[in-house]
Amino acid sequence: MNILSRNHRLERAARLLEESADFRVLRKIPELFQRMEGNTPPDADCIALVDVETSGLSLAEDEVIELAVMLVWLSPEGEALAHLGPWSWLNDPGKPLTAEIARLTGLSDACLGGQAIDLEQVGRLLDRADLVAAHNAAFDIQWFDQLLPERADKPWACSMRDIDWQALEFEGRSQPFLLAQHGWFSAAHRASSDVWSLFWLLSQRRPDPNGDEPRSHFARLRENAAQPSVLMSAHRSPYSAKDVLRARGFRWNATERVWQKQLRFCETASELEWFRSKALPEPAMKTLSAVERYR
Repeated sequence: MNILSRNHRLERAARLLEESADFRVLRKIPELFQRMEGNTPPDADCIALVDVETSGLSLAEDEVIELAVMLVWLSPEGEALAHLGPWSWLNDPGKPLTAEIARLTGLSDACLGGQAIDLEQVGRLLDRADLVAAHNAAFDIQWFDQLLPERADKPWACSMRDIDWQALEFEGRSQPFLLAQHGWFSAAHRASSDVWSLFWLLSQRRPDPNGDEPRSHFARLRENAAQPSVLMSAHRSPYSAKDVLRARGFRWNATERVWQKQLRFCETASELEWFRSKALPEPAMKTLSAVERYR
């Protein structure tokens, strides 16, 4: 049996399973391909999808060991018109990887030895983009800002937080889980494959809540990233309020020693009303742009 005949039979079996509510089918995301008509990118918004793998979680003690960037040009409706990359680089951290990091990334000391990231090229790619996006921007942005401090004025978006996955009836927010709920999977866990998987996830189209016309998650990401958000800080709340603040979604900022939460503007009124209902002092509020939100 040749490969085409085998794939055809497997696809028929998958479609048969999909007809039953008792089964869910996951397809492997397509192999990486480039899409660019002509020799120049379209005159459209450009998003840089990025990902880093690191030797640990400490900015002071650990290093980026792999970095990937992919450029995507979007139509006004948020559909991908063209895309290039991912470009990826390995980097020697100067010390052996832990067994856990080696297992998680699939990288080894041997393949990293003597490798270095071309920061000039990374900077040029970021300069092409109107927006930089990662699935956990709060993690990736700190490493990018450390490597390229002169690009610390770039606006960022987070595909994990800037899309209301729950409102779209998706459970969880991890990239592999969200991809699986859309019917896809990717087995690899390298920076370039994670970026390609993120592109595929954001390209999926679903209707908005109470909406009829499907649109891409790229459209939602770009739209929500452009909206300012509010950082609410419970500066004068008593220590005894820590449990109710945590239950409400506030997180402890150990540097500023205050409970904080990011909100959309439309959510601030109900949050202030909650503070009043708990007889807590009114919190301080700061408006955040896409440049500030995850820094």
